[in-house]
Amino acid sequence: MAEVEKGLGPSASSGLSPKEFAVLEKEVLPLVTRPGRYIGSELNIIRKDHSSVDVTVALAFPDVYEIGMSNLGIRILYEVINRLEWAAAERVFSPWVDMEQKMREKGLPLYSLETFTPIKDFDIVGFSLAYELCYTNVLNMLDLSGIPLRFEDRRRAGGPLVIAGGLGAFVPEPMAEFIDLFVVGEAEEAVLDVLREYRAGGFREKMPSDPEARLDFLRTLAKKHQGMYVPQFYRAEYDSDGRLLRTDPQKKGIPATIHKRTVRELRDAVYPEKPIVPLIGVVHDRAVLEVMRGCGRGCRFCQAGILYRPVREVPAEEVVNRAKKIIEATGYEEISLSSLSTGDHSQIEEVVSRLSECFHRHRTAVSLPSLRPDTFSIELLEKLGATKKTGITLAVEAGTDRLRNVINKRLREEDVLDAARAAYSHGWNLIKVYFMIGLPTETDEDIVALADLVQKIGDTRKDVDGKPGRVNVSIACFVPKAHTPFQRQPFCTILELKRKISYIRHLMKRKNTQLKFHLPERSYLEAVFSRGDRRLSAVVHRAWSKGCRLDDWSEHFRFHSWMEAFRECGVDPDFYACRERPQDEVLPWDHISCKVNPLP
Repeated sequence: MAEVEKGLGPSASSGLSPKEFAVLEKEVLPLVTRPGRYIGSELNIIRKDHSSVDVTVALAFPDVYEIGMSNLGIRILYEVINRLEWAAAERVFSPWVDMEQKMREKGLPLYSLETFTPIKDFDIVGFSLAYELCYTNVLNMLDLSGIPLRFEDRRRAGGPLVIAGGLGAFVPEPMAEFIDLFVVGEAEEAVLDVLREYRAGGFREKMPSDPEARLDFLRTLAKKHQGMYVPQFYRAEYDSDGRLLRTDPQKKGIPATIHKRTVRELRDAVYPEKPIVPLIGVVHDRAVLEVMRGCGRGCRFCQAGILYRPVREVPAEEVVNRAKKIIEATGYEEISLSSLSTGDHSQIEEVVSRLSECFHRHRTAVSLPSLRPDTFSIELLEKLGATKKTGITLAVEAGTDRLRNVINKRLREEDVLDAARAAYSHGWNLIKVYFMIGLPTETDEDIVALADLVQKIGDTRKDVDGKPGRVNVSIACFVPKAHTPFQRQPFCTILELKRKISYIRHLMKRKNTQLKFHLPERSYLEAVFSRGDRRLSAVVHRAWSKGCRLDDWSEHFRFHSWMEAFRECGVDPDFYACRERPQDEVLPWDHISCKVNPLP
């Protein structure tokens, strides 16, 4: 497929200059934290000679290495593109603040990990917009690369084609000024359309010398291929109150509605059999196997459950075959079965049983992400615990049956307690539980019930061995998301969320319980951008210019700077976050279709 190389250093046909590389090696990397983030050279890395391929792609994840290397989408696209003999994909992540400071001080450009090639020298830079608080990181990475931030500036001055996908592509308007093309939906097949059109049209030669070539290429994609959204081909109009009236195409032949791309069969989809093994610890440092995509549960708060429909499964036989290849190629000691609701896989017990049998001798553990308590079974727990025991996480979401019914989380308290009791009885000492606060119709009675339910979960261990059970509780702030039944609901105010958090801390005095809360200010910003329009592009740029970056990291989150940016741009964030949207109001994402009716 491609040449796999080892060793640190630029390739012969690309890379930093010898002088730049010497500065990096001697004056930068020894002085920054975790230099392993920036050197590549991992097991199973793929390097190609840029002079021997027709298209080069920088897969950019706008967060640090440890987060980006845990992203399954990046790994899949890396495999998809590098299987093409005529294309090369390489990785780049946001540098940590100390690395950014050194790069700017020494005049070093942002570079790829495979060949140390400056990002500005790639044909295409593709960003994965996994969450809203990464938007300033996108601007920072472009700036560090020497790539003009805005579409219009790149069209005049040149530079790589900048595309974006992920969940953020379903609400693209806040980043409309900065992205040439959004790929809406699942990208495995769509990215091949982009690369083939780029190659067939000779755009590598045209774009540097012809300012209109970029528009020609984007027009071709928008007209011929599903899921291609080019913001520059559309105009947004607003009324005197600032509400959106319409978002219409301004070019002939450009579709009025963008329909998402969907991979029909997961059985035959490309999957990385030799994933890159990081040199340093990452968030999900294990083999990851996608067993199912989509979710049929219909929880009213869950955006991913809507956007990734329909439900598709990887058959048990294929899961086991992939697992064998991945473990052989990586040596991982844990396999995580990934999906939105893994317990709903029709063959989940067979999958876990066969994996446990295959890897029992090697003590390779099988783990599942957060589970619905009503998908538990004694047989499943026994199979999961056959080797090493990994974490058990229950996604409960709300404290009462009533509120769980409101959010369509059809889950009874007795299901939760039965699942906890079963876990403790099969040797698990710690149970993790997820909740949300600020949900529509939530009252203080629901908050009291939440604290009581945590107490009951821990007490179920007393039925097993008379000891108190350990419970870790993670509580998020509800953020209404586009394309969901709650997309028109207001976000609970920061002040009220802080009151709820204080009340929970007061109520929850139980020993052996650890509490973790999401920061309301961060959730508030997420609520603004998760339902925003293109007027927010100016705010993103202003916040970035004030130093906002790595906003998902508490030590670097600058809420006051964001509020200053809103004021200076004349934008009221409450207009986007805390206002209920009437049923007849046009929404900034109405022209993006996920093929699901968002109404309950």
